[in-house]
Amino acid sequence: MHHRSRGDYRTPRRLKGSFIFAIKTSFYIYIRSQEAETGPPLGTILGNLGVNSISFVNEFNEFTEDLPRYFFLKVHIFILEDRSFYFTVDLPTTGFLLMFIKFKQLSSSSRTDVFFNGVSVKDVIQLALLKFPLVPLKKSLPMLIGTVHSCHLTMVF
Repeated sequence: MHHRSRGDYRTPRRLKGSFIFAIKTSFYIYIRSQEAETGPPLGTILGNLGVNSISFVNEFNEFTEDLPRYFFLKVHIFILEDRSFYFTVDLPTTGFLLMFIKFKQLSSSSRTDVFFNGVSVKDVIQLALLKFPLVPLKKSLPMLIGTVHSCHLTMVF
């Protein structure tokens, strides 16, 4: 997992400078990371609202290019009165990401007789940078360590 240099995923995208138009409508949709397409259902929804679906798809796919393709992301799309848009992306939960890391390590292991129930400290630090890019590690790591323990995982060096 890579640290996002563009800021928090929840930061609204594409605001028109300091002048913000009134929101006409908004909706949630789940989209696979890097795989938004202009076809149905997304293209139909955006087209019916007068939004250029090609520009949304290009912007979304570029925004999620650092994430794995298999992540289904909850996307909140805001349609403005001038038919422009912005969106926010909710990452998968921390527990889901920890379990994913655990299973990724299991599947990459050549030994099938060992059951490993842990995550590496390096992975926990990378997850802290992904989930809390604006929070110092000193504050975000204790939160993640608590989640590691609540998932019944151990941390290994």
